[in-house]
Amino acid sequence: MAKQDNNRGLTDRQIKAIPFLVSAPTSEKGCKAAHVSRNTYYEWLKNPVFKEELNRCRDAIISESFGILKQNVTAAVDTLVNLLSSTEREDLKRLLANDIIGYVLKVRELEELEQRIAALESQIKEKN
Repeated sequence: MAKQDNNRGLTDRQIKAIPFLVSAPTSEKGCKAAHVSRNTYYEWLKNPVFKEELNRCRDAIISESFGILKQNVTAAVDTLVNLLSSTEREDLKRLLANDIIGYVLKVRELEELEQRIAALESQIKEKN
C-alpha cells in the first residue's frame, strides 16, 4: 500500500508527481515526466484531495504567470507605441494601431463590466 502524507492525505508518489503534471502542456506529457501511467493519473483524479491539490498548484502557477505579465505591461505598451512612431511600413503601422485601439477598448469594456457588477452587488446587498 502507498505511504500517505498525513497532512494532506496524498501519497509521496502523488506529491512528487504534481509538479510534473501541472507544468506539462498535456496530461500525457505530465504523466510521462512523472513516470506515472495515464490510468494511475485518472484514478488519482477521482480522489478529491489529489484533485484539489493539483488545482491549487495550477492556480498558483497561473497567478505567478499573471504577475510576470503585469510587470511587463508597461514595457509592452512602450514597445508598441515606439514601433508605431518609428516604422515607415504602413501595413505595420496599421496593425500596431489596431492592436493598441483593441487593447484600450477591451480595458474600457472590462472596467464598465466591473462597474455594472459592483452596482448589481450593491443592489443585492441593499435588498438583503
